[in-house]
Amino acid sequence: MTDAENTGFSADWLRQREPFDLAARSPSLTLGFRDALRPPAPAALRIIDLASGSGANFRALAPLLENDQEWRLVDHDPLLLAAQRSEITRWASGRGWHCHDHEGGLAIHAGPARWLVRGQQLDLARDLEDIDLASCDGLVTTAFLDLVSAVWLDRLSALLARTPRPLLASLTVDGRRAWFPARPADQLIADAFLSHQGSDKGFGPSLGARATPYLAAKLAVAGYQVSTQASDWHIGQKHSDMLLKMAQEAAAVAAETDPSCKPAVSSWLADRSTDIHRGLLSLDIGHLDLLAVPHFHVFR
Repeated sequence: MTDAENTGFSADWLRQREPFDLAARSPSLTLGFRDALRPPAPAALRIIDLASGSGANFRALAPLLENDQEWRLVDHDPLLLAAQRSEITRWASGRGWHCHDHEGGLAIHAGPARWLVRGQQLDLARDLEDIDLASCDGLVTTAFLDLVSAVWLDRLSALLARTPRPLLASLTVDGRRAWFPARPADQLIADAFLSHQGSDKGFGPSLGARATPYLAAKLAVAGYQVSTQASDWHIGQKHSDMLLKMAQEAAAVAAETDPSCKPAVSSWLADRSTDIHRGLLSLDIGHLDLLAVPHFHVFR
């Protein structure tokens, strides 16, 4: 998900957002990624997940990829790496699948399929080039690329140019955010949020909403066929806890970005809290999924 040391994201927050991510993902790009991965039978698919957080990307994709699979979940935060095992075990057990320790990882027996998941602690800001793409069939990441800089995406593109592999980058914010019903201060809040997205999250000045088109252009030049598709969050009126968290976060960011706006921000948050209490508020947050497949790739 994210490099939590740099972003401050917690396992609780990742758990809260997971159902919204799951509902928003592009099914067609996920299937395109699956089709680009096909290994020689009976070999297991090998996937690397960058900034894996508590393992939500694995939980979303593994059932759709169908084959036996080996996942390497890469993150910098030891707390999130520790949370992966408990989160994945709870998820798998809820589906009636057996889990056990195996070869330094967690093995899941999901019907006829066997999945092996291992965590890897790595500082992606400093040590991205330590990722061995030759050891995998595909690369994934989610809710991460808007946190990194153009320089970091240049490094990722160079890595993928040297060792071509399909990439599925899901749920990168694209700058769209719409509150319903609208209020006059929405634009002030939105502008502050966009400004904050450009701050340094530990990877250099963040590209924020520009990350997906920037990476798409770089990978197209590197010989990839690139597709993007909207993967928007839709937070409905019944999701009051999530709406309140989003409103509070937006208000805090706006007040931090421009302290002179604090009175207007406080008034906006009070109005939004009232909207939530009355069951009136909903929110759409724009995201983009990206699938990049090398035109010519030979695996293994």
